[in-house]
Amino acid sequence: RLLQHVWSPFAARQMHRNLVFLGASNLSRGFPRLVSIAKSCFQEELTIFAAKGAGRSFGLESGSFGKKFPGIFSSGLWSALENANRAPTSALIADIGNDLGYEVPVDQVLEWVTRCVDALAERDADIVFSDLPVASLRALDGRLFGLFQRLLFPRCRLDQEEIVYRAEQLSDGVWQLAEARHIPVFTVPNEWYGLDPIHPRLRNLDDYWIGMLGKLGGFRAPSQRTRFTWPMNVYLRLLQPASSSYFGVQRCSAQPVGRLNDGTSIFLS
Repeated sequence: RLLQHVWSPFAARQMHRNLVFLGASNLSRGFPRLVSIAKSCFQEELTIFAAKGAGRSFGLESGSFGKKFPGIFSSGLWSALENANRAPTSALIADIGNDLGYEVPVDQVLEWVTRCVDALAERDADIVFSDLPVASLRALDGRLFGLFQRLLFPRCRLDQEEIVYRAEQLSDGVWQLAEARHIPVFTVPNEWYGLDPIHPRLRNLDDYWIGMLGKLGGFRAPSQRTRFTWPMNVYLRLLQPASSSYFGVQRCSAQPVGRLNDGTSIFLS
C-alpha cells in the first residue's frame, strides 16, 4: 500500500504531455488532423500549445486576408508554456521557409528559429523540424511560381531563382542547427506536392503529421485513428488565438481556448 501511495502521484505526472506546434499555413490547414493524430499517438492527457495561421512569421507581425498575428517567437505561447505543468514536452516546428516570402534574410530567420529552440530546450523538449520544400520550389513552372507569389506574398519582389537560392541556404542552416542540437528533420517527399509548391496535398496530410510525430520520443504508431466528426473539425478550426487583429481591429481570446472531452486543453497564440 505504501509503494502504491508513493507511485501513484509519479504515475499521474507521467500520464500528461505538453505538445507545442509552431507553423503557418500548413499547421493551420491541418490542425484538426494533427490534434486527432496526436491523441491517437500519445496515450496521455495532452495540453496543446499552438502558434499557427496563414502567413505566420517567426518574428514579424504578419498574416493574410486581413488577419494578422504576432511573430511566433514574440507571441504569448511562451509565457503560457512557462506556466504549464512540468510534464514531458514535445514540439513540431513547421513552415520555417514562410519568412522568405517577406524577404527576411536567411540569418534572421535562423536566429528566430534558434530562439524558439532555446526556449523549448529549457523545458527539455523533444523537437522535430520539417524541412523546406526546396525541390518543389525549384521544379515549379515559372508562371505558376508568379501566380502563387502574387496570391500568398503579394509584396515579395524576389524572383524564383533568388527564392530557391535562399530556400537552399535556409534548409542548410536548419540541418546544421538540427545536427548541433540533435534534432531530427522530417523531409516531405516531393511527390506529396501538386501544383502548390509549399502545401502537401490534402490526401497526404495525415502522412505528413505522422511522419513528423514519428520522430519524437514517446510516439506510438496508432493502431486505430481517433477521427473527429465534422462538428469537432469545425470547432477546432474556429478556435481563436490569444491575440490577433482583423482588418486592424484587435481581438483577444481567453486561454485555454479549447477543451476536449478527454481532458485535452488547447492554447492558441
